[in-house]
Amino acid sequence: MDLWEYSGKNIRVEMDDGQVFEGKAYDYMSADDNEPYPESITIDSTELFVNEIKKITIVD
Repeated sequence: MDLWEYSGKNIRVEMDDGQVFEGKAYDYMSADDNEPYPESITIDSTELFVNEIKKITIVD
């Protein structure tokens, strides 16, 4: 999953634990820049890590 593709778009993210986040994605962080954490993207003030994301949908 390439999170950078969703930066700046309105998305709906379903997490492995059942939580759902919806909003404009921003602040993409590659794994190299986010060490020791994996790749992530932020919605509102919540950082979402790629290894915890089940599904991403673009919302218009």
